[in-house]
Amino acid sequence: MRHPSLKIYVIIVLIAAGILLGIKGVPAYYGTWLNTPSDASNTENFVFDIQPGDSGKTVTENLKQENLISNGFFFYWYLRHENLGNEIQSGRFVLSPSMTPMEIVNNITSGKGQMALTIPEGWTIQAIDERLVDMGLIQSGEFTTAVQDYQIYLNDTDFYVFPYPWLLQNEGSLVASFEGYLFPETYYINPSTFTCKEMITRLLDTFEAKFLSPENLEKITASGRSLNDIVIMASIVEREAFLDGDRPIIAGILWKRLDSDWALGADATLIYALEPDQSLEENLDLNSPYNTRQYKGLPPTAISNPGLASLEAALNPEASDYWFYLNDQETGQAHYGTTLEEHNQNIQEWLR
Repeated sequence: MRHPSLKIYVIIVLIAAGILLGIKGVPAYYGTWLNTPSDASNTENFVFDIQPGDSGKTVTENLKQENLISNGFFFYWYLRHENLGNEIQSGRFVLSPSMTPMEIVNNITSGKGQMALTIPEGWTIQAIDERLVDMGLIQSGEFTTAVQDYQIYLNDTDFYVFPYPWLLQNEGSLVASFEGYLFPETYYINPSTFTCKEMITRLLDTFEAKFLSPENLEKITASGRSLNDIVIMASIVEREAFLDGDRPIIAGILWKRLDSDWALGADATLIYALEPDQSLEENLDLNSPYNTRQYKGLPPTAISNPGLASLEAALNPEASDYWFYLNDQETGQAHYGTTLEEHNQNIQEWLR
């Protein structure tokens, strides 16, 4: 009869041999895995966000959740083995399931991977500058200065080779500011080749491609208004209307006020002129051309970079009997009035 301890010994030896063979097979499989995409057939780009302070483990879990990697254990082990956890960059990266784990690691740790810059509707040039600073692409103020330099460059450009004739006003002069013309969109950026001038060109090109269709150019001409006036109005609508359905109505109200020699009375224009620490309520009598409570007409420049919905609303305003509007702070829904009395009633009902 075989001794029980011998049987246990044999089992232990067999298990150990299996583990050893498994361990020997891991490096080969692991090396192959690092160079194998999660889904080679899926070339779709995904914007992957890494927040400041995200750990290697958190990033790994998020990559696995988005199916950008097939094995979270191997990915995290590689980050730790190569001491790359502290090298992970924050920002918005453009990744794809067709990328290998090694390519993904290189993208999120080198600072050279393709990144995504999302400019929301209504952002200003200053806000874009701040986002580029957060992404580590520029120093503070570099983008705003580049916009000013770009305007100087275009002013010095020969009219016959001028790249953006729609930026010229009727008398042939360049618009006072590019505010309003830097189209909100998600842009893919290569940090290693990024320049502010190239970025500004892309923003202007996108504005032209998205809004200046032959049909819209005909409508602009037929409206009797300049493109610059429409852009300025669109920038106000962008900040005054919360919901897309309200934008054409609010645009109609503001154009009607303008054409009737009313003051626009749009608080968003005054806010644009204030410093971040200044309150609207304490500066309602500010002596500024952006104070459309005090000054009639449009402000000197756009006050934001409007999205397509606001541009289309300014170009295609909806006529109504309304002269007044206010927004419900909870839902964003606009409430309208045909008389000052109705407007005051709306204030009592929705803002008190």
